[in-house]
Amino acid sequence: MKIYANQLDSQLTQGLQPCYLIVGDEPLQLKEATDAIRQKAQSEGFTEREVLHVDNKFKWDMLFASMGTMSLFAEKKIMEIHLPTGKPGAAGSKAITQFVENLPVDIVLMIQCEQWTAANDKTKWAKTIEAKGSFMRVYMPKPHEFGQWLRQRCQKIQLNVDNDTIALLSMRLEGNLLAADQELIKLKMRFANQSISAKDVAGLVADNARFDVFRLTDALLENNLVRVLRMLRALKQNNTAIVVIHWAIERQIRTLLHFAYIKAKGQRVGPADYRKQGIWQNQQAQIQSALNRLNADKLEELLSGIALLDRVIKGQAYGDAWLQMEQWIVKYCS
Repeated sequence: MKIYANQLDSQLTQGLQPCYLIVGDEPLQLKEATDAIRQKAQSEGFTEREVLHVDNKFKWDMLFASMGTMSLFAEKKIMEIHLPTGKPGAAGSKAITQFVENLPVDIVLMIQCEQWTAANDKTKWAKTIEAKGSFMRVYMPKPHEFGQWLRQRCQKIQLNVDNDTIALLSMRLEGNLLAADQELIKLKMRFANQSISAKDVAGLVADNARFDVFRLTDALLENNLVRVLRMLRALKQNNTAIVVIHWAIERQIRTLLHFAYIKAKGQRVGPADYRKQGIWQNQQAQIQSALNRLNADKLEELLSGIALLDRVIKGQAYGDAWLQMEQWIVKYCS
C-alpha cells in the first residue's frame, strides 16, 4: 500500500509490514522513517541487521545468499538495500520481485532510494513491494504546506508558538527541514513550556532557508514577486551561478509560450500537451494560472528580455546581470 510520511507511525503501531520501499531525497524524513521501521523491527525480535549497498559492481545473487544466512544469536533479521539511483536494472528488478514474492517470515526487507521518478512507480518490482508491503515517498513540503509542517512539529515536541512565530519560522527555515528540526529543538530547550513569540524567534533563529532554481520558477508561476526576489537574492548569496538561473527561467518561458501559441489558435491545452513538455500533473494548475495572466505577446516580450539578459551574462552587453534579472522579474510579475 502507498502511505504518506505522517501515516507511518500509525501504521507501525498496527504491526510491521514484511517489506518497505522508502524513496525521496529529503534527508530528515528519510532518516526518521527508516529509524522508525528499524526500531519497530527490533522490538518485534528482528535483532539482526544486514545492509547491502547497490553500486555498479553489486551482484544481485547476494540478495538470495543473504536469505539463507542468519547469525547464531538471532532468529529474525531486517535486510536493508540502499539503492541510491532507484534503478536496479533488469537483473535487479527481477531479483527484487522474486525475493519479495518469496519473502520468509523471519526477514523484513527495507529498500531506500534517494532518486525517484514517476516512471519508477510503474516498475514491476516497486508495484510488488506496494502490493506486499508499504511504499512511502518523502518530499520537501511545498511553500503553502511548510507552515503546517512546522506547526505539527511544534505540537509533537510540545512547543508553544503562535501564528506570527510560525510565519517567521517558515520564512527563515523554508526548504531546510534538518535546520528546522534543530532550531525547534533548541527553542524547546531554551523555553521549555513557555509561550514563544515572533520577537523571541527573531533574535535566536538564523535565516537557514534553502532554495533552488526549481523552487524559484515555481514561485514565478505563482506570481509571488516578494518571494521570488527573496529567493533570487538567497541564490546569489549562496553563489548559485546566474547562468543556471537564467537557463531555468528561459526554459519555463519557452514552455509557457508553447502553450500560449496553442491557446492563440483557439485550441485547448490538454493532458497530451502537458506530457510532451514533461509537465507533471501537480504543476498543471500553476501553468494554467500563468497562461490566464500571460498571453503570447507578453511572453514573447519577456523572452526578448531574457535574451538580452543572456548577452549581459556573457559580457556581450553592458549591465549588472543580477540587477537586470531582478528588473525582469518585476516586469514578469507586474
